[in-house]
Amino acid sequence: RGVWEGWGAAQVPVQVGDVLQRSVPEAEVAAAQARVHGGPAEETRDQAAQVGGDDFEDAKAALALGKLFKQQDRLDEALKWMEEALRIVRVVYGESDPNVVVSLGNVGAIYLRQGRYEEALTTYKQELRMARRVHGTESKQAASALGSVAQCLKSQGLYDRALKKFEEAHGMLLSLCGEDHVDVANSLGNMGELLLRQGKEAEALALQEKALAINKRVLGSDHDYVVQMLSNLGNMYRRQGMLEDALARLEEGLGITRRNHPERHSFEGMLLENIANVYRDERRLDEALPMIKKAVKIFRKTVGPESVDVGRALRTVANVLRDQGNHADAMVKYEESLAILRARYGEKHDEIAGVLFHMGACKEQAGDAAGAVANMREACGMYREMGVATVVAKQAERMLANLEARGY
Repeated sequence: RGVWEGWGAAQVPVQVGDVLQRSVPEAEVAAAQARVHGGPAEETRDQAAQVGGDDFEDAKAALALGKLFKQQDRLDEALKWMEEALRIVRVVYGESDPNVVVSLGNVGAIYLRQGRYEEALTTYKQELRMARRVHGTESKQAASALGSVAQCLKSQGLYDRALKKFEEAHGMLLSLCGEDHVDVANSLGNMGELLLRQGKEAEALALQEKALAINKRVLGSDHDYVVQMLSNLGNMYRRQGMLEDALARLEEGLGITRRNHPERHSFEGMLLENIANVYRDERRLDEALPMIKKAVKIFRKTVGPESVDVGRALRTVANVLRDQGNHADAMVKYEESLAILRARYGEKHDEIAGVLFHMGACKEQAGDAAGAVANMREACGMYREMGVATVVAKQAERMLANLEARGY
């Protein structure tokens, strides 16, 4: 056996704390389905438990199905299979096993995607303790788990605490891997994004540019992961109002994606959506709308019509329509976005709260102050219950306070 032989470490670099980014090969999915009661992927965990004794192959089968459901944004089902994989490796190999470390990270990643931040944080802390016990306090596995804890804290808006964890993980990776390593670049990118949220724009950009340079040296300028970094950097420039620089980075990434993937690819949808947001900031709304609509079509084809990517892109469509003064059509798209995100995440998630915030802003612009207050109260209540204190959460609180001060 090995540590998830082929599963525990992706063949392309990933963000610290996010595992198993690559696609599940069809042959592995078929083998997993055959092993788990010989049925389709929709088999339940209880049915799977009827398949004889537990062994490592059963755990791999459960993991394959968990990854498949994660790719489809069917997160409740993904969580069941990831938890089943964790249960099996604990039974077969005991608690102090490298596969337990990987499995805890997989479970934590699903909780994080679902917006279940306290459960994610608890799970990632377990992963960190186990990584230190199994691999050592100064190991890549411990650094990865530290990064996962930091990502969770960042999602809750606890930026100072998150930055300390990111810095600790970065120092560890730098010592273990040297400067020219993709994991080191990832940690720089994570810190850059966090510094930007804290308003430290110059420091954030310097780190992100350094991360991009490392990945270009290590992976080559046309690597898909370089595209992801270009997208992140473009968004960073946009958030600082440096729209020409943002557009240059995003268009560079789009050119690489179209060369690497002549057929449609989800990266193209991601970049088109980001470019549409730049056009929106430039008030080029007539150009932004067809571009974001094209992104929606690409996402529907590549990752599925009910995917989180489609839900997010529909929110952007609605934002552009709102900017054009077309509040009625914007509300239709917000509702579509909300329905998809609720189906994927459940009733509580910061992205759902974000859509509710935008809906409230749209209703206020359309003269429906009472409707705006209802949406803002729901959004703020969700943020508070989840312990989220991001910039958008604070904007929602301010807008709600303003509306209530006006007597609504």
